[in-house]
Amino acid sequence: MAKVTLNLLSEEEKTRVHTASLQLLEEVGLQILDAEAVDILSGAGAAVDRASKRVRFPADLVEEAVHLAPSEIDLCGRDPSQSVHLAPGAVFYTTNGYATNIYDPSSGRRHEIRQEDLAYITQLADSLDQVDIYSVLATPCDTPPETNDRYQLAISLANTTKHIWNTAYGREGVRDAVAMAAAVRGSREALRQFPLITLDLTTLSPLTLDERQAGTMIEGARQEVPIGISPGPIAGATGPVTLAGTLVQANAELLGAITLCQTVRPGLPVIFTQYTRSLDMATGGVTMGGPEFSLLRVATAEMSRYYRLPSRGGGMIADAKAADAQMGAEKMLNCLMASLAGLTILAGVGQADFINTVRPDLMLIDNEIISVVRRVLQGLDTSPESLALEVIAEVGPGGNYLAHDHTATHFRKELWIPKLWDRKTWSVWEQEGCKDVARRAADRLKTWKPSVPSLPAEAEAAIWDVVRAADARLE
Repeated sequence: MAKVTLNLLSEEEKTRVHTASLQLLEEVGLQILDAEAVDILSGAGAAVDRASKRVRFPADLVEEAVHLAPSEIDLCGRDPSQSVHLAPGAVFYTTNGYATNIYDPSSGRRHEIRQEDLAYITQLADSLDQVDIYSVLATPCDTPPETNDRYQLAISLANTTKHIWNTAYGREGVRDAVAMAAAVRGSREALRQFPLITLDLTTLSPLTLDERQAGTMIEGARQEVPIGISPGPIAGATGPVTLAGTLVQANAELLGAITLCQTVRPGLPVIFTQYTRSLDMATGGVTMGGPEFSLLRVATAEMSRYYRLPSRGGGMIADAKAADAQMGAEKMLNCLMASLAGLTILAGVGQADFINTVRPDLMLIDNEIISVVRRVLQGLDTSPESLALEVIAEVGPGGNYLAHDHTATHFRKELWIPKLWDRKTWSVWEQEGCKDVARRAADRLKTWKPSVPSLPAEAEAAIWDVVRAADARLE
């Protein structure tokens, strides 16, 4: 099978990035604002300046920690058929968090996301055949800021059967997340065996782990919950303007956080995630739809393979707001390059306006883009059956293959068949209203009906008991 692949960094260049990252961790270190995290790393052999809360990591400590992390991870859904196995060569697709606005295709306007909106887009994501994992798409505006992580997870558990990727706020947030997921799984032991959630955590660039993120990592590791650690330095703002410099800084931040997690729980599943991006020097805004973002996703995939870890990053993110040519170009560039590079999980389905706005119509469009890219990843079969010498001889000069059994046998797996793209003649397209892809997607949404099975009543009650208890602690 001939397959298309994409490479950016040579082995020497990957080693150079790794060596520079180790040097940065050993000589500059990370500022870690959680006292327990500092104590844990100090006990493991890191050099600690407690006055400045600076932690410097010996190279051998870091390399041993990375070696302890597993190369393959099972992420399980509420529905066992929705589970995924993260392994070398596998590529999966997901939504992305945490937008604050939703676009309504019927009115052409957007508004702040509320709890009912999050339930709707979660169910929509669950129905998309190309979306393998559900990353919580949005942060509702009608929840307490201190506990909206609980609301996000509660709504997601009730409205998707797929594995859920969500943040948690500190140690209590992790314990609450575990309690909610265990209520769905049936027991804490079942959750440990079949992980239903991954914690989505981040460093604070440049070179900082704040108290909440560090505490969340520690408790997540103790609870044996898979963790995706996601540095997001902005080249030219919170990272060097050179892409290689930003890559090194993000890599160092990520390796330091992995070291903390593995020191707490050796063998903890961690996903090598980067949201390295750049600053638009004209507007002062962050850009995630340009070629720099795509190049950094390729580098993320390659560095994760260097460490034998599964990876994740934004592969479907765009700066555009409208479902137009810019949106399509940005989405396809990001998705195709990251997929060909072998990024394990590509995030961003349905998101526009950087990661600020969810468009339900775009969720359907992105589903189609992923389907196209998956056909490219499938490659070209050059087996004797596909070379079809006997078939060509049978049909002969001037013949036709349409009615041949070989065509009927192979066309469904060989030829990509669109669900949303238009391939009709101009006259038919005109008769049907000259609809562009966004209008066709919006029309599909009008007839779409959710079909997510409800949670058992006792599980749903237990989940919301946890949320209410978290709110009560605020009083």
